[in-house]
Amino acid sequence: MEPEDGVLREEGIREVVVVLNSGREIVGALVSDSDESVVVRINGIDTTLPRARVAGIRDLPSVYERYVELRRTVDDGNIRARLALVEWLRAREAYRLALQELEGTLEIEPANPDARTLHAWLENHLRLTARARPVRRSARPVAPPPAVPLLTEEQVNLIRVYEINLERPGRVLVPDDVMQELMARHPENFPVSFEEREALLKVSPGEKLRILFEAKARDLYGRVRVLDDPPAMADFKARVGSGWVINACASNRCHGGAEAGRLRLYNQRPNSDRTAYTNMLILDRFMLGDGTPLINHENPDRSPLLHMGLPRHSSLFPHPEVDKERVGQDWRFTFRNPSDRTFRQTVDWISSLYSPRPDYGIEYPGRADGSDEPESSGPESEPNEPESSEEPTRPGSSSDEKPFAEPGPFDP
Repeated sequence: MEPEDGVLREEGIREVVVVLNSGREIVGALVSDSDESVVVRINGIDTTLPRARVAGIRDLPSVYERYVELRRTVDDGNIRARLALVEWLRAREAYRLALQELEGTLEIEPANPDARTLHAWLENHLRLTARARPVRRSARPVAPPPAVPLLTEEQVNLIRVYEINLERPGRVLVPDDVMQELMARHPENFPVSFEEREALLKVSPGEKLRILFEAKARDLYGRVRVLDDPPAMADFKARVGSGWVINACASNRCHGGAEAGRLRLYNQRPNSDRTAYTNMLILDRFMLGDGTPLINHENPDRSPLLHMGLPRHSSLFPHPEVDKERVGQDWRFTFRNPSDRTFRQTVDWISSLYSPRPDYGIEYPGRADGSDEPESSGPESEPNEPESSEEPTRPGSSSDEKPFAEPGPFDP
């Protein structure tokens, strides 16, 4: 709970959205999640849901992240709103963060009776919990979770460029100087007159992207800004990445903790772009010890990623046994069978990705500790292969169009 930009970082309770098979969504604090049931606390009352009724569990942003966003909307002098924010934090057990916010309001109104009452309650509560907290003595030092390097914002943007759907490009910014540089490289494919070339700068961003893709001007892609997640990445974030992958695969007791093994995933800030895109890239590039890709793009429902989430007796790729004593619990399956709704949603996501897979030109570290030496037992992320001459077919473009660099009249 170190201060960040002057604000104490405290996560509070873990709030989730439980999606039922009927489509209904229930918001509450996750108490437990087992093969038999899911227990969520709603307004202080524990509610038990049979696991068979649960289609998926999605983490909400942390209490801290939502507090920061809410605080930006509240003026420092709006004491009533700030006290409501304190109550919001208290209900989510972020007591130290609530106390810090409260002390800021008392600096403005030292005699405010509601603020003084809340302040006394919070101080007493923290004092009592500190006394009651047992001193834990570990028989052996606990290994810290492995470091998982996050993609940069620029790398996230580059993946968005490669994965964009030209039929639904969303908000895209293609600077004029990018198009002007492309025209200078391929003058034979652009109009002769200055006026016509200037007109090309006014076509839609999606049309500009189509021109860049046809030219295979990969070194210019990074200067394009894609402000929205492409449909495939939005689907990954909503149904896969921040859903079962974070809750099952990337938990601290699995591939997000000290016993992660070669497959290491990032499990902090699950709804952030950098977390989602990093985990997607790791899953997309990861290979089993025998060289089998974790994701089968030709037959998605045969992907080891999915089959390792099935009960071992019915899986094509059974999940390896785990050391229960060392990990603290046994492995639990994620999907009951291949007809499971979440299983099918993940198959749909894999099917929506471009094939053949594009080479993003991102040299993601071969080792999670950031060293340059590759893993001897198999790469966590494979080195980039030479660029393929075969470009993925993008929605909104024609597969039988002539290559952009081929001489001939240019038709915008």
